[in-house]
Amino acid sequence: MTFAPLVWTTTMADYSKLLHVRAADGGARLFLSVETSLAGEVQKQTLCVFASHLDRVPCVGPIDGETLAHLRREHALCAALDTGLRSLSAGGGSRVQLTQKLCARGVARELADEAADELSARGYLQERENALAAAARDLRKLWGDRRILADLRAKGYGDEALCAVREYLAQQDGTARCVRLLEKKRIRTLDAQDADKLIASLMRYGYTRTEIREALRRSVEG
Repeated sequence: MTFAPLVWTTTMADYSKLLHVRAADGGARLFLSVETSLAGEVQKQTLCVFASHLDRVPCVGPIDGETLAHLRREHALCAALDTGLRSLSAGGGSRVQLTQKLCARGVARELADEAADELSARGYLQERENALAAAARDLRKLWGDRRILADLRAKGYGDEALCAVREYLAQQDGTARCVRLLEKKRIRTLDAQDADKLIASLMRYGYTRTEIREALRRSVEG
């Protein structure tokens, strides 16, 4: 009697097969019930994937390792997209911020980048509008233009979004904003030393020396 080598016996026992396919969300998603056997250990897993990401609906029956790996990756991407949508619904931001949030929630960087790209392409991530909204919030804090732009760059907004913000800020009166900040600080008269400290403070707020001097003049005259 001839016995097959142990390695061959184990290999013959290993398999992957698709047990069931169920559509959901009007066919947008597919739930795939998969069974695998490795070294005699049988496991079942339900994968959720977007139908639009697949060339065709998988057929029930045996599947090879490459197909299984692809379906598992699509399952992970589907989960990343869902996480990204929930994050965006809680508050918009930049693409960089979204990617960072996904990574912080355990999504692999490559999948986080892909999810952020897809959400942006679908129109869920609107950097320009989000940047303008963030700039408006910074204006309410009475920040100067320089600090607002630095804040948005630090949050990862791209050139297109920053260009829109610059156009928006150009329509605002930075000097008048600086005057309101002085009023909030109740600044009226200053000696030379205090004036130097105040100017340094206002520059940290993002105002230019020209804006600060004009704001101080208006404040004193007012």
